Amino acid sequence: MGNEKIKYKGTEIIENLDQLIQKDYFHFELKGLTKSTRDIVNEVVQGILNRVGANPLTSFHLFSGLMEALLNAVKANTRFVIFQDELLNKLTSQGQTPEEEAEELLDIILETEPLRDAMQRYIVPNKIKKVVQKILTLSDKKRSKKHNLSIDEKEFLTIVKEKVKKYDLKISMKIEIRPASVYIRIRNDSPIMGMDLNRIRKSRERHAELAKQGNSAEFFRPDFLDEKESAGFGIAMIDEGFYNLGLDPLDCFDIQTSKKTTTVYLNYPLEALQKMEF
Repeated sequence: MGNEKIKYKGTEIIENLDQLIQKDYFHFELKGLTKSTRDIVNEVVQGILNRVGANPLTSFHLFSGLMEALLNAVKANTRFVIFQDELLNKLTSQGQTPEEEAEELLDIILETEPLRDAMQRYIVPNKIKKVVQKILTLSDKKRSKKHNLSIDEKEFLTIVKEKVKKYDLKISMKIEIRPASVYIRIRNDSPIMGMDLNRIRKSRERHAELAKQGNSAEFFRPDFLDEKESAGFGIAMIDEGFYNLGLDPLDCFDIQTSKKTTTVYLNYPLEALQKMEF
């Protein structure tokens, strides 16, 4: 009975929070990052930090890093949906490739890393980036209810929603309270393209060089902004949170990608979370 899994949705998590916080393992499945989702995750995280005796000041660095990682996952899934759709359109646009054959060819391309990376250059990353930003901006406006979307904007979001549903890309998050740390694993159903992963790694190394000089915050100056394509800026924010906790993010934060997924690992030592000096 002790290992029995109980699934909760939405507000059920908050309603059973006192009971849930006593567990050492949490598993979340997310489709997006709405305000209610952020609020629920925040309540769980604050409960976990209170339980392990964390300094309240640490919650900002951990939670903001967690939100950046989740937002990157949302963006990555959205970007991959647009990438697949653009690629499929190009395969069928000349009328020489039947749709069924194009779908099969698309699967082959997505399964083969060199082909996938080559197609990213063919699709034009900047175009995908602009579409993703448009989706996020309009989604925020729609949720805030402070702005009335035009008919074209509503239709655009409806089409996007149908495409996202078609590919059924998900995000999962696991939080584990270990004897010496709070461990978090976030996985989304889309790979990082090779050129993006190399850019992220180089960006993190440059951030680390500044941190060794005691100037990690200098990384956010305008002259570094061109280095932060794709998920780079969010990654830098996560790294900075670790630096502010006196930790080396290259030891505590890792990113791994495969043919179909990207996984982020965050490890927060309890000793660092419980420290009173910053």
